[in-house]
Amino acid sequence: MRKLVLLSRKGGTGKTTLSVNLAVAAVREGLGVTIADLDLQGSAGAWAAMRGGAPPQVRPANGGTLFPVANAAERAGQQLLIMDTPAGGDALSSAAIRLADLAILVCRPSYFDLAALVPAAQAVRAAGCPGLVVLNQAPPRRGGQESPAIGRAVEAAKVLGFPIAPIGLRARVAFQESLWRGQGVQEFEPRGVAAAEIGRLWSEVSDQLWPSRVELRGAAE
Repeated sequence: MRKLVLLSRKGGTGKTTLSVNLAVAAVREGLGVTIADLDLQGSAGAWAAMRGGAPPQVRPANGGTLFPVANAAERAGQQLLIMDTPAGGDALSSAAIRLADLAILVCRPSYFDLAALVPAAQAVRAAGCPGLVVLNQAPPRRGGQESPAIGRAVEAAKVLGFPIAPIGLRARVAFQESLWRGQGVQEFEPRGVAAAEIGRLWSEVSDQLWPSRVELRGAAE
């Protein structure tokens, strides 16, 4: 079982939204997925309650139960554990990082979001865990032009010392509308641009979690 942790010390970055959407993308690929909801707000659990038992599984967890939740998921044959950490949860985040095969550092393209990621990036490096920076809730292009904020954020994110995902996520209504229905954007609007963004990002993430798949694809080509 592979383990993915999503990190952001700042609230409102869309970390839980990204967690549930990556989980849905993995389920649609045929994987068994458990989300360990480490956030006291329980947002992922509330979203799961609207799904009527449809996967992914969401299990509440804390510092004392994270390892048992992970072990139970592995014994149940799940292929992926996604750990959704709370904002500012240093102890919980550190425990999740130690378990993880890959850490996603989530931020909006703003100075405060990027500055708040620095301690998380340091913790990921200290644990020897691979990391990936994902820019979320980015402003859409206007007249075909990218917002200057994107370029500034990409340059600033390089200081974190981790690769920046080539697929960022835009601020799109579909992300919020799908959550109200207990869905991911790929279920809510399968042919929409938000669904395409999540699909491309999941491909990038899954390639890092299962590098052997990349090697097999390369051999086949």
